[in-house]
Amino acid sequence: MKRVIYLLLGLAMLAACTDGTPEKPTITVTIEPLRYFAEQIGGDRFDVVTMVPNGASPETYEPTAQQMAALAKSELYIKAGNLGFERTWMKRLGANAQHLIVVDSSEGIEPLQVSKGSAADPHTWTSPANALRIAHNICKAMSRIDSKDSAYFRANLDSLTWKIIDLDAKISAKTDECTNRSFIIYHPALTYFARDYRLEQMAIEANGHEPSAASLAKLIDSARKKGTRIMFVQKEFANRNTGVVAKETNVKTIEINPLSYDWEAELLKIADALCTK
Repeated sequence: MKRVIYLLLGLAMLAACTDGTPEKPTITVTIEPLRYFAEQIGGDRFDVVTMVPNGASPETYEPTAQQMAALAKSELYIKAGNLGFERTWMKRLGANAQHLIVVDSSEGIEPLQVSKGSAADPHTWTSPANALRIAHNICKAMSRIDSKDSAYFRANLDSLTWKIIDLDAKISAKTDECTNRSFIIYHPALTYFARDYRLEQMAIEANGHEPSAASLAKLIDSARKKGTRIMFVQKEFANRNTGVVAKETNVKTIEINPLSYDWEAELLKIADALCTK
């Protein structure tokens, strides 16, 4: 009899620990900025996980076996659009989780070439104007898999929209005061940012490849003539050529992280670096 009582008490305690609350659906995104947008819109309705971890390159990262297995729990995959990771892995990810709904967060954004004849820049999220479209696409995708909460998602989208508009106003105010409107960057991640704020991005890398000696010399000469003062570097793309350019142009080197979850702060940091006198 005592044994039965203990068993019943144990079951009651287990029930108290697992209060019947169902697990939240999981959404997977490629990079941390997309997790920011997804969590802003999805609120407490989803768990959002990122495939490419902070500090890894979205051009070369390979998912772990654990990530591939965990993907089976996701209902939705939100991709940036055309990152190297996505070009290499999306078909395999889809084959591994055939139920998965895949959404391109950059749908409707006009792709920009880094330079004439080059590939389009996949870093669409570095533009507040593009972020409005990305947020809209994510909201639409969430409503597709959870229609009962669509009004909740739209309300969160409205709040995020005002945040993005405010960010754009702050960056515009800063960049309007820039006396020098050019910057050097190794990996050209700021094409859309430069377009939005009438800046000139001077990329060292070309189509994912090391520059030739001639193109490097041309960039250095151009930076000197323009009086370029800033060079942005990303630790995922550390390269000896950045040191050569910094030495030859006497620019200030600033580390940035366009893959940061703290998307707003990172874009403000970039604007501050460019326009601080």
